[in-house]
Amino acid sequence: MDDRIHISSIVLHRGEEPPISGEKGVVNVFFPSCNMQCVYCQNWEISCRGTKGTVMSIDEVCDAIINLLPVSENNLGFVSPTHFVLQMISIVEELRKRGFYPTIVYNTNGYELSETIRSLEGIVDVWLPDFKYSDDDLAVVLSEAPNYSQFALKALKEMVHQAGTTLHTDDRGIARRGIIIRHLVLPGLVSNSLGVLKLIEENLSPNLHISLMSQYYPPERILMQNRKSQFANQKFLRRPITRTEYEAVLEAFHTLGFTRGWLQQYESHQTYRPDFSKEHPFE
Repeated sequence: MDDRIHISSIVLHRGEEPPISGEKGVVNVFFPSCNMQCVYCQNWEISCRGTKGTVMSIDEVCDAIINLLPVSENNLGFVSPTHFVLQMISIVEELRKRGFYPTIVYNTNGYELSETIRSLEGIVDVWLPDFKYSDDDLAVVLSEAPNYSQFALKALKEMVHQAGTTLHTDDRGIARRGIIIRHLVLPGLVSNSLGVLKLIEENLSPNLHISLMSQYYPPERILMQNRKSQFANQKFLRRPITRTEYEAVLEAFHTLGFTRGWLQQYESHQTYRPDFSKEHPFE
């Protein structure tokens, strides 16, 4: 990526966790490409390495955001922002110059340098990181992300240092400061999920808010017959998780002492399917 602002989509999104989307939705800015290349990514249409998006000026980006803020919960989320951090900071600073102070949500895959997170103190209000892997070999095979758990833990510790373990909400239950850690349960990989929960409990805090997601479904590029060979070693990714797999992760969640967060309904994989070829990908 270069120093311009590349945008895939700026939309009102109602499908995030309740304190993020609320009833009205969060204004999400989707950046193209990604520092991870998960073979199962549901946003693969925009996250493939080299995807450029639409180049926009800072005025165009801010105008689009300001147009949506009045019909949102006054939350502004930046999705996969790692490689556009400097542009993101510029956008936030320009909005503040114009008199707009939305709650800033940093929606990341968790594969971050702690120095990057440190540079965002005073910019980000709510951290919304994934914690995808406890198994670093799996992170390489499925996401091209060496030493994932080590980087994710260091980044999360810096987020906790800045925001604490309590999720602060307003009188309508909308998050205004804090952390929500997401974890997507993958088919055939229950032990990875159990490891993630154990790492959070041992190294961070069981008081953190956790969002456990059952929404995995095989994206089209895994199911396409002409690309089957590319994913021959990940046949388990060609199906949703089973109810038994999800219940095993839920049991660990409670056994480890987690009491805060959100547990998706098992059937969620039937509905969470964005299409970025549309103007409104989540509708």
